[in-house]
Amino acid sequence: MPNTLPVWFWIAHYLFLAITIGGAIYNLSNRKTRRMSLLVIWIAITVPIVGLLNSIVAPPELNEFLHLVSELQQGSLWAVYACSGYLFLAVWWITLFLKVRTHQKKSVAR
Repeated sequence: MPNTLPVWFWIAHYLFLAITIGGAIYNLSNRKTRRMSLLVIWIAITVPIVGLLNSIVAPPELNEFLHLVSELQQGSLWAVYACSGYLFLAVWWITLFLKVRTHQKKSVAR
C-alpha cells in the first residue's frame, strides 16, 4: 500500500487552491489585473492535475511530497512546473495582501 500525506494536509491543500481560484475569479470579475487572474486560475487548476498524474507512478515507499522532491532533484520538468506553480501562487497571495494592506493604510490616512 502506498504512503500518502495525512488528510488534514489534503484538506488544507485543496482549500488553498479553491480560495486562490475564488480570489482570482473575484479579481477577474472586478476587471482587476485580468491577465494575472487568468494565469492564477490556470496554474491553480493545472499544477494539482500534473502532480496527481505524476504521483500515480511514485514508488510505494514515497508519499507525494517525497516523490516531488525526488523528481525535482532529478530535474523532472513536471516537478519544476509544480514547484514553480506553487511558488507563483504563494507570491501572488503575498502581493495581493501587500496591495490590500497599502490600500487600507492610504484609506486610514485620508
